[in-house]
Amino acid sequence: MISWILFLSYCIIFSLGYLQSIDTHVYQFLSSFQNSSLTIYMKIITFFGSTLGIILVCLLCLINDWKIGFMMSIHVAIVAIINQIMKILIARPRPDVLPLVIERGFSFPSAHAMVSFILYGMIAYFFWNKKKIISLLLFFVILLIGVSRIYLGVHYTSDVIGGYLFSFAYLNTVFIFMKNHKWLSYT
Repeated sequence: MISWILFLSYCIIFSLGYLQSIDTHVYQFLSSFQNSSLTIYMKIITFFGSTLGIILVCLLCLINDWKIGFMMSIHVAIVAIINQIMKILIARPRPDVLPLVIERGFSFPSAHAMVSFILYGMIAYFFWNKKKIISLLLFFVILLIGVSRIYLGVHYTSDVIGGYLFSFAYLNTVFIFMKNHKWLSYT
């Protein structure tokens, strides 16, 4: 419940325009590091949050364990649909900078941030008791995907944070449900 209150509070702060300064400063900071080598690296990182990247990881999860893979794929699809609805309702234009990749559609919230947080967060959850290092690496990947979206000039920082906060609240809800309904828990 607290995570949903945090997300809704963030949305209110966002709608009041209090995050524009942060958006500008973070982009200026990240863009100061722009070079061709780092841009290639950021494009590779952002691929892991793209539709194709997410589908490939979901397929690998389905091959590895079809029950868990199916459950994760369903949640990824649900969040992707919610993301598109939110983008249409909020209709925030993309950043007014020269982007390093081309993206279409609206900006808030970042689909890469939302969907990667769901998928890699769920994988991290299932690895946590056995291989914490993999879980920690997955959270680092989630963070890098968000940074890559800002660096590439296709999202504001507030888009990425909004996506993360929504997915954090969503995952908390899913995990609570799983713990309270043992038949759904595959761990």
